[in-house]
Amino acid sequence: MQLGNGSAAAGRRSRIGGSVSLAMYVYSTGGDPVGYVFETYIYDLDGTPLGRIVGCRVHRFDGTYVGEWFRDMVVRRPGARPRLVPPVPPPPARAPTTAPYRLRAVIDYGYPDCFPLLREGTYREAAE
Repeated sequence: MQLGNGSAAAGRRSRIGGSVSLAMYVYSTGGDPVGYVFETYIYDLDGTPLGRIVGCRVHRFDGTYVGEWFRDMVVRRPGARPRLVPPVPPPPARAPTTAPYRLRAVIDYGYPDCFPLLREGTYREAAE
């Protein structure tokens, strides 16, 4: 996932093959930074890989569905169609990053926060 320099959610930068890739921060529904996305992988702020984004869905590396990617958050949206995807090996851990500033004023979209489910690794939902 390559982003332009003007992304409001842009965070850490790293140089890969002469191009600059930006990592987007992931926020809780309360507006606090909880992780970041690098390429299509979601990491905790300590650099631990937690899951991946497939389209607008967020999955663990074992392929289980966790939630939806929505406005820099991982949330449970009504009407979402969860599906299992093939498992993939997790990428290597990355260097820890410092937490960025708190997100803009919090807007309650009414969707429950699912980011903690990536950390717990206990939530499983079969395709419906």
